[in-house]
Amino acid sequence: MKSPQPNPTIMPSEKHVVVCNFPFSSHPRTLAKLVCKLAATDPNVRFSFLSTAKSNDSVFPPPSRAALLPSNLRVYDVGDGLPAGYDKVDGDPRAEAESFLRAAPVNFLASVDIAVRDAGSKASLLLTDGLVSLVACEMAEKMRVPWVAVWAGAPYSLSMHVHADLILQLRKNSADEETTLDMIPGLSDMRMTDVPEELLKAPDMSMIYRMFREVGNVLQRSAAVVLISYSEFDPELLTADLKSKFGVLLHLGCLTPKPPVSDKTGCLTWLDSQGPQTVVYISFGSGTLTNPTPEEITALAEALECTQTPFLWSLNDQLKARCLPGGFEERTRAHGRIVPWAPQRDVLSHPACGAFVMQCGYNSVFESVAGGVPMICRPVAVDQMMTARAVEEVWGIGIGVDRRVITKSGMVKALEVMLRGDKGREMRKKVGEFRQRLLVAAGPEGRAEADFKTLAELMSTL
Repeated sequence: MKSPQPNPTIMPSEKHVVVCNFPFSSHPRTLAKLVCKLAATDPNVRFSFLSTAKSNDSVFPPPSRAALLPSNLRVYDVGDGLPAGYDKVDGDPRAEAESFLRAAPVNFLASVDIAVRDAGSKASLLLTDGLVSLVACEMAEKMRVPWVAVWAGAPYSLSMHVHADLILQLRKNSADEETTLDMIPGLSDMRMTDVPEELLKAPDMSMIYRMFREVGNVLQRSAAVVLISYSEFDPELLTADLKSKFGVLLHLGCLTPKPPVSDKTGCLTWLDSQGPQTVVYISFGSGTLTNPTPEEITALAEALECTQTPFLWSLNDQLKARCLPGGFEERTRAHGRIVPWAPQRDVLSHPACGAFVMQCGYNSVFESVAGGVPMICRPVAVDQMMTARAVEEVWGIGIGVDRRVITKSGMVKALEVMLRGDKGREMRKKVGEFRQRLLVAAGPEGRAEADFKTLAELMSTL
């Protein structure tokens, strides 16, 4: 394992926070944003950020890494657990996560040793992604240090993990997918069909399934749990119940980094030529696990073409070649754009954006709210089903596709409702009201700002 070159500007510090990342999906960027903010807040605390080389290179690109990092933050590469020769381009993301979690206890500790050696001081605290809590808890006990967990998903999903045994018992007593979870405080709007299959399947040797079953209990042994969410948007019963389970519960708001505006694909220039609230923006995230099936992508393309709806679609080249109908891009060139990447926050804030077709990642939902854009939801995995339920049924700022499967006819109807119907206009009005609430929650008087200060104090006092 390669250690970074010593940085002469870093002096040994009494407080040394070791950060253990879950290097998949949007987790690395969220945790990295938080750690950079903490490091800038207290330069007397040393931070060592541990993640895989692939993840680190994505979040902190080597050519600009030195400029991105505060002087008291160092980045270390952790082994990914994959066998030699593994195809990291076309590999199975679930298999990669499984391999990472199995190797994490040994690989994290090896990187901790290097970080401690470089810092000249032992670790005083672990700050970890909630999905590596099983590993983090064992590490903290072995190192005899406290640990703080960061939960990057929806608070609804955290409650689901905390009450996993109760949900499993309910499933045994009823096979009805529409059975409500109203016996769990704050989850009365959720249904059994919103619970991910990883929690409901019979236990096996998989680390992923073990994590789903046990993480809720393990988190209760942490010194604090940090939610990347706004308390102002959560049911009071849900927040009170989670507070009763954890020693300290903090809400920091959404921490997705805002990169410099980049229009390298011409998205924003193209949007400038479109009418107000006429364009549907489509993105299912960057991970392959968050994409619908190829058949659904084809159906979505057919709906866009037959309705001649203006669209901006962030779609990687591999899926574009495999899933789009032949000649689709040429036939829709007059009213649509397909790009491999889009500056999502800027797109959603553009006056031309009228709807967002998405997988209901929690950060993306709040980016859509910040832009005042209602959503068409096709949740794919993990906590996205519960987030979609909140968007559609609790907040009323989006609609779902029929039975959570994209069909041509279903998407034609959804586009009509959202962009041209009365219901769509009502949702745009409601999401505008939510946007005002978000501005207050994220402002200096919101809970998130106060809770961040509390977390910064914990970093230097625990």
